[in-house]
Amino acid sequence: MKFSWENFDPSFLKEVFRASPYAAEYEVRLQDAGDDMAILCAMMIRICPYPDRKFIMDYRRIIEQSLLKAFPEEVRQICRAANIRGRSENEQQLNMAKKPLSETMINAYIAAIYRISGQEVELNEYSKFLNTVPVDMKNTVAEDVPLYDYQKDAVTHLKKHFLTDDQDAGLLVMPTGSGKSRTASYFLIREMVSRGYQILWLVHRHMLIDQAADCFYRFAGLSKIENPKIKDYRITCVSGKHLSIKQADKHEVIIASVGSVCRKSNKAYLRRILKRKVMIVVDEAQHTFAPTYRDTIKFIRKCRRDVKLFGLTATPVRANEKDSRALLRLFDDNIVYSVPMADLIAKGILSAPVSERVETREEIEPQISEEEARYIQRIGEMPKSLVTKLAASRMRNEVIIDRYMKDRERYGRTLIFALNIVHCRTLYEELKGRGVKCDVIYSGKDDNDEVISRFREGKLDVLINVNIMTEGTDVPGIQTVFLTRPTQSEGLLMQMIGRGMRGVRSGGTEQVYIVDFHDQWNVFQGWLNPKWLIDGEIMLEEVPEKERKAVQYEIIDWQKCMEVYHLFKTKMVPYDTSVALPAGWYSLVGDDSEVYRMLVFADQLPGLKAMMADKDEWENNDSIHAAQMLQKYFSYFCLKPAEDDLQLLMDNVRELEDSPQIHVLENRKKIDPAQVAKRAREEGRNPIDLAAEVYQEQPMAQDIFGTQEAYAMEVCRADIYGTDKPAVGEKVEELPLELAPFDMTPFYDLDELVQEVKDMMFGGEYEGISSVRWTDRPYSTYYGMYRYADNSILVNCLLNSRDVPRDVVKYIIYHEMLHRDYHYHDAQFRELEHKYPQFEEWDHFLDANMLKFDISE
Repeated sequence: MKFSWENFDPSFLKEVFRASPYAAEYEVRLQDAGDDMAILCAMMIRICPYPDRKFIMDYRRIIEQSLLKAFPEEVRQICRAANIRGRSENEQQLNMAKKPLSETMINAYIAAIYRISGQEVELNEYSKFLNTVPVDMKNTVAEDVPLYDYQKDAVTHLKKHFLTDDQDAGLLVMPTGSGKSRTASYFLIREMVSRGYQILWLVHRHMLIDQAADCFYRFAGLSKIENPKIKDYRITCVSGKHLSIKQADKHEVIIASVGSVCRKSNKAYLRRILKRKVMIVVDEAQHTFAPTYRDTIKFIRKCRRDVKLFGLTATPVRANEKDSRALLRLFDDNIVYSVPMADLIAKGILSAPVSERVETREEIEPQISEEEARYIQRIGEMPKSLVTKLAASRMRNEVIIDRYMKDRERYGRTLIFALNIVHCRTLYEELKGRGVKCDVIYSGKDDNDEVISRFREGKLDVLINVNIMTEGTDVPGIQTVFLTRPTQSEGLLMQMIGRGMRGVRSGGTEQVYIVDFHDQWNVFQGWLNPKWLIDGEIMLEEVPEKERKAVQYEIIDWQKCMEVYHLFKTKMVPYDTSVALPAGWYSLVGDDSEVYRMLVFADQLPGLKAMMADKDEWENNDSIHAAQMLQKYFSYFCLKPAEDDLQLLMDNVRELEDSPQIHVLENRKKIDPAQVAKRAREEGRNPIDLAAEVYQEQPMAQDIFGTQEAYAMEVCRADIYGTDKPAVGEKVEELPLELAPFDMTPFYDLDELVQEVKDMMFGGEYEGISSVRWTDRPYSTYYGMYRYADNSILVNCLLNSRDVPRDVVKYIIYHEMLHRDYHYHDAQFRELEHKYPQFEEWDHFLDANMLKFDISE
């Protein structure tokens, strides 16, 4: 990134210069410079052209005393990053000065200096996990992490499956917003890391890496509960925005983008960093079916004997049943634990979905060619050509924009799933023109992370995207999801809906509006309705067996697209909206004695009320089935209950002594632990006594929390922490960064090393090299250079040290010798380079270990 010292106070720059090795040499020039920023900046470039790790370590005290005292907000940000506490600004600064410098603190100081300079720091550019984070386990407190009851059940099942039963593979299936990462991290740290397993967490997008790494950092103390003597706990992130796989080591937790480890050229580096016992974790496990994932998993299993495979997903389905079965086989057909969405809606973990269906009146089928029709029938999705037609429909887009503008306040923070990039940008221009704070993200756009961050912080009202937000990205507080594209993929639809379903108890909203835009179709009726999915009508085995093809994104001349778009003069026609409001649920007992929750919508209540009023007619008549009841009581316009759910309700009425009663969602506030704790404080009562009273009065509390003790515990927790979640991770300590001394005394005979390389790699002869020489002084730019002008090789004299392994220097010489015949680092060059024995070890030393030395040029 570009950086300049010109916006800093001259007195700060002068202090740095006077503390530098060049102070005596330039003292007169420094006095003559006065406050001339041009001269001071030129002098600073020699010390440090931009703030880096060495600059922070060398000039920390000056930075703290002469710079940061004038920027209290930057001090607060550094303290937040490094878990430094203080009751006042002065106390924070004192505690910050006492804290040993760790990688996290250094990154935070660097980010602060960039911000003070006026430069925009890219998201994750200076994240906590830019470098390996070594946790100081000796001083990190062993502390538990609060989990919801279903998360505790999941951990119990996972422990039994992977440890007690010693199974090799399994899936954890939990709805989006239910805390999959928190649950998985808890299990992995407490049960697997503590037992010596290395965690290799694979993601398909780099933006998911920091989110996962943060859990492993904050929950580090869990490992000491099972293993108080644990010593090593290091977190390394590998991606294009973090460390490269060459820089990674055999660390306890490695979180990587699959693209950074799956390439053929990276396999040797991957083998080097694997420990003896490995737990592979695939975040968004539906991607495991992709060849990149399968090849990587197969390679790791070939390298190590003790390998376990753990997948996390909200939707263990592919676009067709055949692929869904194949995906499950990759995990040995083991769904270790799953929790229904209806259960979490009832508990307030997930938002209650309000489904709105908007009829656009757009007639699609008259525009469909025979080839496009065959594609829909064969694949089950719209072809790219038809998607483009739909995206360009001015009338349809006006319906979408008008729907949002009419209910803008009610919809609140809104996430729109667009058809393609053209559609994304079109909706953006229309909304922006009406004064809406909005932005767009799509694959290949450079600032996606920054835009998502602004949306998360509430700086945007609307975020429009093309599938980027379907998986993993955590943005609490989304109140509305607009679905503008038809699909036959249950997995894709569930991911889109799930982005807005984080409930109040998990930092979200009470309700989420799912607005589905439905076009006029006559022949093709297979498009999924979100209301069906939420109501549980679609099951895994009913997914159509169709082939799904990967979407190819193109670079588009946006200005030309808008010119064409504005030429359309389609007349607007009225559109219809239907709304399905959730009303409550029945808790029903299945044949396996498990409790199942049947979600009930408002438009179903008249039918259910009439059916229950007439129960004398069917309660004792087993020949009457749910299909007949659906026909008799739900023939009006409504979202019909699922037949299986209705049959289970009838069976419960017939078999149980007490008929099931509907739990109304509106009553949930009466039993909310936070509300009960607040009421206890206002009335001056003991929260445990009030919890017992509410539990006895409200069947809903008994249904959701099970026992009175469990409910009282939730009320007490709410009384202690209020609306805030218990702070976790404040007692994690990092190891201070300590650079090793580096011996600069010349150590190697270069001619001797050159001959060894010739003997080892070229049969003793290698013509055409005029000379191989050390550089005149150490450099930070290159380790070696081939000069085509005279066919000579220069080797950085920095490597002429006893602290640098002999083979590292020889590897550099060999690399430069190859440049005699290859000007570029192409595939053929890399293939030859990798013939050097243990090349991955020497690459790792250069890319990672050299950074650990205290080297002054």
